[in-house]
Amino acid sequence: MDHQALKAFRQFDESRFTKVDFMKNEHSTAFTLNFLPGQSMKAHSHPGKELYLVVIEGSGTFTVDGKEVLATRGDVLFGGEKDRIGFENNGDNRTTLFGTLTKIG
Repeated sequence: MDHQALKAFRQFDESRFTKVDFMKNEHSTAFTLNFLPGQSMKAHSHPGKELYLVVIEGSGTFTVDGKEVLATRGDVLFGGEKDRIGFENNGDNRTTLFGTLTKIG
C-alpha cells in the first residue's frame, strides 16, 4: 500500500500547466494536473488506456472530441482510449485535476 496527500502535488508554474506523477506501477499512474488562470492543455488521446479526471480545486472547460464540457469542483470525467481530451482554466482561480491513467487489458 502507498499513501500520499494530494495537497503536496498541487504545484503551479507561471509559464505552463504542470503534471505531477505521484504513484505509478506497471498498469496505472496517478497524477495531478495544475492550471493557473488562462493555462490550457491541448486535446490528445491515450491509446490503450482509460483516463479518469476529477476536479479537486477550481473549475474550467474540458474539450472532449471537440465538444465543450464545463466542470467545477467534484466533477468527474471519464475518457476512453480514443477520446481526445483537452482542458482550459478559463476562470479566475487555480485549478487542480486528480487523474488516473490505466492500461486496458
